[in-house]
Amino acid sequence: MGSAWKSRLRGMTYAPLLVLGIISLPHCSWAGGLRCSVGEVVISNLKIGQTYSLKVLANLPLVLTNTSDRPVHILVDALVPDSSELRMEAQPIPDARWASAAPDSFDLGPKESKTIEMLLNIPDDETLFGRKFQVTFWSHTLAQVGDLLAYGLNTRVIFSIDKVRDTTSVIPSGDLSLSLSPATITMDGIVPGREYRLEDLLRKPLIVGNTSTRPLSVELRLLNPEQSATELTPGYADLLAAATVTLASTRISLRPGEQATVTGTVLFSKIGPSAGKKYMCVVAAQVLDLPVRTQIYSRIYAHIE
Repeated sequence: MGSAWKSRLRGMTYAPLLVLGIISLPHCSWAGGLRCSVGEVVISNLKIGQTYSLKVLANLPLVLTNTSDRPVHILVDALVPDSSELRMEAQPIPDARWASAAPDSFDLGPKESKTIEMLLNIPDDETLFGRKFQVTFWSHTLAQVGDLLAYGLNTRVIFSIDKVRDTTSVIPSGDLSLSLSPATITMDGIVPGREYRLEDLLRKPLIVGNTSTRPLSVELRLLNPEQSATELTPGYADLLAAATVTLASTRISLRPGEQATVTGTVLFSKIGPSAGKKYMCVVAAQVLDLPVRTQIYSRIYAHIE
């Protein structure tokens, strides 16, 4: 990266009113001896002719960890995704040079972690107005002598371009100040026609937490897979289309370090769902009072008895 990247970074400007969503994907969190912190990111209203750092926009670096007992050399490459990898009606970026990582090559000792900055460089081209693109950041090891395998993980970034140019010098910033865990929750043994409390069906409660140093106002929303960055798990149907799912509270105030249990109900009609059917949706938690809004997702799976 070197001096060219530093020169580009000094010239960064940022557009306001961005919306960013994050979901940790189970298949992207760990491979072999490598773990990464971000599986999927969605950003809206980027401006043409600008360079963006996801770390500056929403305090969202990519953290890579060597979980093995031996040192590894890591490369982080920006890739043009294949058509089969595209989500949310996005197009593949026309050129991999639209994206980069800093640093993009480094060594990691056993159990060591490193923070990487993901960068997007949008060309100054008005034909991009209103379009949506996708890029893949591929974090992978280099196979060493005696190794049979090299390990790699993908981070998917989907971003849309605003329909107007940037007209402000305001630099928005945000903070990924929420936790929502577990990332995947399952409701088993559901009988159609009975209303269940979410907290009674879950093996572990769904907890939203304020990880910042100031009070936060949080909004909770139920999303179908198409509304989020994720996709339906094979063999599953849209939970929100098949059942009445409600959240007891959609607005929560949290003090620094405070946590709250997400509660609600789910009801399948006696007519429609059959035994063995499986459904999913997404719960999103979003900070309301930040210039850059962030969303954390948790998948909900429901299994009909």
